[in-house]
Amino acid sequence: MIETSRLSQNGFNFLTIRVEEPLTGDLVGCGMALLNNYPEFGRGIPVLWDLRASDLSRYTTRDMEETNAYLAQYPGRLNVKSASLLLDEGALFLARLWSVYRIEQFPQERKAFLKFEDAVAWLAAD
Repeated sequence: MIETSRLSQNGFNFLTIRVEEPLTGDLVGCGMALLNNYPEFGRGIPVLWDLRASDLSRYTTRDMEETNAYLAQYPGRLNVKSASLLLDEGALFLARLWSVYRIEQFPQERKAFLKFEDAVAWLAAD
């Protein structure tokens, strides 16, 4: 299951996407297509990916390549922030790898967190 929403906290607006399926490059692409239903997605609004209920164990470097290819379809997303909310330290390690993997293909600030409040604070910071 994938759910998206628009949130506002203390005047800061951002999109969220909650994924409750095994994470793959294609699933990320489907998620981006859903987020694209919000006009501000293509213009660069920050996004919080809630992956706490997602199985990340099958997310490979090939999936990372696919994710970057999907990102390239949204040029308005260049140099914007995208945070991942994760369940544990193991998932944080994978997310850190993804945050720097071939970043030259699609420059975007990506960071992973274990706490919702920390993720939102980072997204909102200049």
